[in-house]
Amino acid sequence: MFLADLAAQLDEVAPQLAPEVVEQAGTCLLDALACVYGGREMPWVKQARAIAGSGDDSTIWAAGGQRSGPADAVFANSVACHALLHEDTHAESRVHPGTVVIPAALAVGERLRTPLLDVLRAIVLGYETIAQVAAAVLTEDFVARGWRASSVFGPFGAAAAAAHLLGLDRATTVHALGMAASSSAGICQWAPDGTTEVFFQNANACRAGLVAALLAREGATGAASAVEGVFGLRQAFGGARDPAGQPRVRPDRMAISATFFKAHPSCALTQEAIDAARQLAAQGIEPGAVAGATIHTSGAAARYPGCDNGTSLATTISRQMSLQFAVAAALTDGALRPHRYSGPLDPALADLAARIEVVVDPVADRAFPVRRDARVTVRLAGGGIASATSRDTVNLTAAEVGEKFRTYADPVLGSAAAGVVRTVREPGSCPDTADLVARLR
Repeated sequence: MFLADLAAQLDEVAPQLAPEVVEQAGTCLLDALACVYGGREMPWVKQARAIAGSGDDSTIWAAGGQRSGPADAVFANSVACHALLHEDTHAESRVHPGTVVIPAALAVGERLRTPLLDVLRAIVLGYETIAQVAAAVLTEDFVARGWRASSVFGPFGAAAAAAHLLGLDRATTVHALGMAASSSAGICQWAPDGTTEVFFQNANACRAGLVAALLAREGATGAASAVEGVFGLRQAFGGARDPAGQPRVRPDRMAISATFFKAHPSCALTQEAIDAARQLAAQGIEPGAVAGATIHTSGAAARYPGCDNGTSLATTISRQMSLQFAVAAALTDGALRPHRYSGPLDPALADLAARIEVVVDPVADRAFPVRRDARVTVRLAGGGIASATSRDTVNLTAAEVGEKFRTYADPVLGSAAAGVVRTVREPGSCPDTADLVARLR
């Protein structure tokens, strides 16, 4: 069965993880924490913290020492990881794995006082689990039905990371994953409606995955055939009745290595178009001189809910998802400035966004997800045409992620932010994850 095979392969690969893969997990951790500090004042973060119950088991990060029970803490921390839409992305599965795996892994690591190296290894396994389940379930019909990949596949990643740290055997891990499957949920109606449940969907997945692992440890059971069964995920979410492929976990091709880090606090599928628009702005193109523009991108970007939207831009999430808004803002400001997401919509920016269309570029479509390419072509009022293509610089390097963390965390942690970076970069120096988490005030 799929989940039994997956649990066995994860168990076998865990001791074989290469140092560079574990190092990448550290970069993912810093990126997630950067988003937490950057998004700490967002309304949805405050709302998640406000409903956290009493308890002293787990730290709610960047919250001035607030603590709660583990389920409420991971929910609040996951919302914070997702608060800015600046989180990491695994393009092939269309999931933001850091928002679901990392809060669960750190919560268990804090509770058990686990070495940070072990937590990082668990993060690698959580990312891999998400990718393997997504590969078996994700179909074109999945997207057309309106499901959201992060919240459907996220519970598996949180459950796998937690199960590893809890020391569950293979059979018990399968039960945890089977129960995680029953928590898979999340529709994309927030995209056309412009509502905020998007920020809580991954948190539900994170909490559900952690709870599934804890329940399995206590003897609860979950369906081993939850992926490929007649009423399993592949049928229910993907609309596929043919047999599911088997998982194939490869030490030389771990999903975490294909995870990328956003340069801009916007939907992952807008990143390349923003880069192309910034190049055009750098050429001196004035927004007022633009008669119209076309964004040439992959079908995944053009068809994802909320991405092809040039007119309904009243709310934060509608602007963060919109390719047209992203390009219009980058052309106007030369960058994507977060203040554009809130408050009244600039009429000139709205007018420009309405003159931009999105088309599927066959070349970019074939290249996705191995390459994420976009081109922006601008038609000038005087009759000229200018065009720019995205560059590879959209994916932040490990060093740039460290700078991202310091930029967001320094206002809260001050000089202690550099110490957090050093600890994550030298995980062998942290025998107790609780010591690291205690610094995340």
